[in-house]
Amino acid sequence: MKAVLTLLVTLLFLTSCAQTNSRADYDEPTNRSDPNSPAMLNVRMGVAYFEREDYELAIEKLKRAIAINPKLAIAHSALALVYSTMGAGNEAARHYKASVKHAPNDPIILNNYGTFLCQQGDYKKAVEFYQRTLANPFYKTPETVHENAGVCLMKDDLFEQAEKHFRAALNVNPEMTVSLYNMAIISAGQDQPLKARAFIQRLSRLEALDKRLLSVAYQVERKLGNQDEANKYLSQLKKLK
Repeated sequence: MKAVLTLLVTLLFLTSCAQTNSRADYDEPTNRSDPNSPAMLNVRMGVAYFEREDYELAIEKLKRAIAINPKLAIAHSALALVYSTMGAGNEAARHYKASVKHAPNDPIILNNYGTFLCQQGDYKKAVEFYQRTLANPFYKTPETVHENAGVCLMKDDLFEQAEKHFRAALNVNPEMTVSLYNMAIISAGQDQPLKARAFIQRLSRLEALDKRLLSVAYQVERKLGNQDEANKYLSQLKKLK
């Protein structure tokens, strides 16, 4: 969560400085504030306190930023992330909605609100915000949004729709581990062991398999008639128990 907050602020600082004769990344004037303005300086301090887990001071600084500039979307979004971390869902929702109100086309703002909605179990609405994020051609990392949407759809048991997003993420970056993991799960569940094996092998080259995927890998290899390989996964699984 902290990394997300820092990245959000950093990216919005960059867009605030990207004023050229070419088309701006975003049309929201609230996201083009001078990074050295009093409001943005308070946002920066709020993020720093958040990273130190001093939530009280983080909230104080971010509220001060909003008092200076009530339409500063980044301040609302950052404050929402702090509240969300603290478990204050109602306050987080209020500031997420404010951030979207003041920057309705900003993909970073939309992506963060989508993630919050998914965490709250509002999967359908979360995916709508992910789709709005993906609709912005200037967003630099669409693969992360596709992966976020896929995870959210998995939670809603919409596996075919989730698969489309995971494949889209892997088309951009073949090493998206969450996408590889879930594609293995989906393929195994669709009784496609060869596909599941391929995703498991790709993932295993990037990170160690957890209990769930080792169990899936064991069942996949048994279904393919490869008992020796299945036993290897079973041995790894026993070591983790």
